[in-house]
Amino acid sequence: MMYCNTSVISQIARGVLAVACIVGAIMLSHYFWATIALVAAAVILMRGCPACWLTGLLEAMESGSNRKQPQQARHTHHAP
Repeated sequence: MMYCNTSVISQIARGVLAVACIVGAIMLSHYFWATIALVAAAVILMRGCPACWLTGLLEAMESGSNRKQPQQARHTHHAP
């Protein structure tokens, strides 16, 4: 797993906050430093680019589905 955060809800919350920062940066584009700060906050919230955020979300979803499966279903080996 690439990211330490495995909560789907926190991944989605970070994504929503990053989008809000990007929208704010667009709305405040006349103010250079505010735009720079909001774009930087969005990058930090996404841990890089949108693809990085999406990868983390998919890994969190996969991790969550693995936890819900019974132990026997995860380890499929056949005894002789």
